Amino acid sequence: MTGTAQPLAGIKVVEFSTMITASLATMMFAQQGADVIKVEPPGIGDPMRWLGSQKAGISGLFHNCNQAKRSITLDLKSPDDVATARQLCLQADVVIHNYRPGVMDRLGLGSDALRADKPDLIYCAITGFGHEGPLSKRPAYDHVMQAMSGFMTLQGHPEGFAYVKTLICDKLTAYTAAQAITAALFHRERTGSGQHIDLSMLESCIAFLWPDAGMHLALQGDDVAHGAPFADYYQLPLRSKDGAIAYAAMTDAHWDAVFDVVGRPDLKTEERFRGMANRSIHMGELASIIASEQPDLTSAEMVALLAEQDVPAAPCLSLEDLPGDQQVLAMEIFEQTDHPLLGSVRHVTPPARFGGAKRTGGGPSPGLGEHGEAIRAELAAASQR
Repeated sequence: MTGTAQPLAGIKVVEFSTMITASLATMMFAQQGADVIKVEPPGIGDPMRWLGSQKAGISGLFHNCNQAKRSITLDLKSPDDVATARQLCLQADVVIHNYRPGVMDRLGLGSDALRADKPDLIYCAITGFGHEGPLSKRPAYDHVMQAMSGFMTLQGHPEGFAYVKTLICDKLTAYTAAQAITAALFHRERTGSGQHIDLSMLESCIAFLWPDAGMHLALQGDDVAHGAPFADYYQLPLRSKDGAIAYAAMTDAHWDAVFDVVGRPDLKTEERFRGMANRSIHMGELASIIASEQPDLTSAEMVALLAEQDVPAAPCLSLEDLPGDQQVLAMEIFEQTDHPLLGSVRHVTPPARFGGAKRTGGGPSPGLGEHGEAIRAELAAASQR
């Protein structure tokens, strides 16, 4: 297999951020070979360091979003430290931040100011609500964005609103930012020109939801035949003796296999469930019927029976189940490493296999300001060249 395991080697990224959106995006770059310098305020640093399970001043959440980076502490209320931050930015390929609109401009670290001196710089500004409209100056956090973007209405809660119990808006914004910056790097490789990227959480979340959740709103007019929204049936698992499984029946043969497994062969001849068009219209009702059955079978037995007819299916696993699952083990998704501050740490290896090769996480998450002295020395050396 060919290809490089570090496609972003030689790229320098400077990150000004708190919490997840920018941190997760830049960690992906670090794991792909980029030198990522995380600028943190003195004192507590990124508040994410202190959220949830933690040890030695590093939380599990912080570690999972900041592996393979270097950390420097800079007080952006200090003119000298702002000058250092500017030096860092002017030596970088990418600058990214998730501060509110106007903050970086007031510091002299905005896109226009930096790119005037370094036209090939790629500058990514992540905001909650963009730069226009009545909410543009408002702070944004994941659960607030779940409410604003429509996520909370799609969870099937009897009261109509429920959170997705993971920081989905933060993370999908991070992936959107990573893709946009990578595209800008490609553009620069072709043209030599940098790029300013504005990216809002609200737009990222709506764009993420729209392909499936917004399909009934995409087609306009009175002649649209509306099927059941995915949210009405997609999250109904099939119960087993020891848990539950998820299944994705897509064809007539798939559904016949599901009907047999749940002991309802009579459903094969129900006109409203025969053929894709009929099932689509009545899918909510059909999925509820299937979910109400509980065959005298284990999850493994049900999955095996469905696999005989090539029906996609899998047991419903908990996070605690994952490290011991045979498929997860075969793919080497987790690795155990020794962190200089945290001791033994389990983390997920990067999912993209460049050249087909499995890569490690690339390095530990940094202690607060751990690399400040080395980074300042690099700046001093660069200024003398």
